[in-house]
Amino acid sequence: MRIPVALYPFSAQLLPTVKLFERLQDKYTLQRLISHPGYGLTGQDAGYARNHPHIGITVEDELDPTDPAWDVLLLVQAPGSEAINNSRLEIAAGYTLQSGKSVRYFAAGSTEVPDGISALADTYPSLLIQNGSLRPHGSPGSRDDVYKDVSVPIVLVGGLIEEADTYEVVLRLTALLRADGFQVTTITKHQLDQLFGFHTLNHIIYGKDLAEAGKILALNRLVRKLEAAERPHVILIEAPDAVIRYNDFAPNGFGIYTYMLCQAVRPDYFVCCVPCEMAVGPFLDAISSDFEHRLGAPVLAVHVSNLIVDSMDIVQTGKVSYAHADLAAVREQIAIYGQSSSTPLFNVASAGAEELYAYLSAIMMLERPEKGVDLL
Repeated sequence: MRIPVALYPFSAQLLPTVKLFERLQDKYTLQRLISHPGYGLTGQDAGYARNHPHIGITVEDELDPTDPAWDVLLLVQAPGSEAINNSRLEIAAGYTLQSGKSVRYFAAGSTEVPDGISALADTYPSLLIQNGSLRPHGSPGSRDDVYKDVSVPIVLVGGLIEEADTYEVVLRLTALLRADGFQVTTITKHQLDQLFGFHTLNHIIYGKDLAEAGKILALNRLVRKLEAAERPHVILIEAPDAVIRYNDFAPNGFGIYTYMLCQAVRPDYFVCCVPCEMAVGPFLDAISSDFEHRLGAPVLAVHVSNLIVDSMDIVQTGKVSYAHADLAAVREQIAIYGQSSSTPLFNVASAGAEELYAYLSAIMMLERPEKGVDLL
C-alpha cells in the first residue's frame, strides 16, 4: 500500500514531477500540493502552472500537519534558495515533525543543508535528509582519472530556453522505456528525482572544489560508474542549462554547462525543446548544424513547448522572460510547419510523448527485452 504524501513547496518547475509521480515510483501517492503564498497557484489545478491540461490536484498555500490525508512531507530545497525560503522550509519541517509525521528533505545538491534542518535531523529520527552532493565521485589524480567513452547510447534532452519542458520530456521518455522493459539510467538536475532512482550531476557541475577540466573528467567518471553499476540499455540526460546563447541582450548562460557535459560524455542523440514560435524548419536546420559541431550530435527530434518568449521584456531587463500559451497554439504550429520541417515536431505535454518515443525507438533500433533476459 502506498504511503500518502504532501509536497512543499510546489512550483511550475515541479509540474512534470507531479504528472509522472505515480508512474515512476511505487512507494508513495501524492495527496497534497502546497505552494508558497503569492505564487498565484492557490486554488488552481496544478496544470495551470504551465497552462497544461488539468491533472486533478488542486494547489493549496497552507501546510496543515494535522491533515489526515497524508503521513509524510516531501520538502524540496530549490537551488539558490534565499534565506527566507530556507526559513519557511525549517518552519514547515518543525511543525510536521512535532505533529508526529515524517519528513523527507531533498537538498539542492549544489548548496549546503540549512543549519536549522540539520538541527532538526539531530533531534527527530523521522527527518531524513537526502543530498545528491554527498555521492562520492572520486578525486583528481586517482587511477580512474582518465577519460573514456561510454558504450551505451546517450540521449541528451535540452532546451533553447531552460524552461521549455525539457524536464517533462526526460520523465516521459523514462516512463515509456521502463514500461517496455528497458533498463534506463536517467540523469536530471532535480533533487526530488532520487525518489525515482534517478541521478544528478549538480554536485559536480556547480561544485567549487574542481576546475573546469577536472569537472569534465569527474562527469565522465561518474557517468561511466553509473553505466557499470546499472548496465542500462539507454542513458537519458537532461541538459543542465539552456543549450545556446539566446541573443545579445540575454546571453542565457551561453550553454556553458551543457557544453562541458557534452565534452565529458558525447551524446548520440539530441532532442531539442523549443518555444512555440521558434518551431520553424529553416531555423531548426540552422541550429541543428550548430549543435552537431558544438555538442557532437544534430537535433534528432523537436519538442514544441507552449512557452512564448517576451522579446520586449528581454530588451528592457536583459533576462529571458516568457508566458505559456494555450496548447492549441502548439498544435497549430505543428500543423503548419510540421510537414515541411526536416526535423520531426512533437508536443509531449499533450499527446505526443508516445509518438516521440516510437520515433526514437525506431532510429535507435531498440528492441524490447524479453523478461528475465539481460541483453548486455
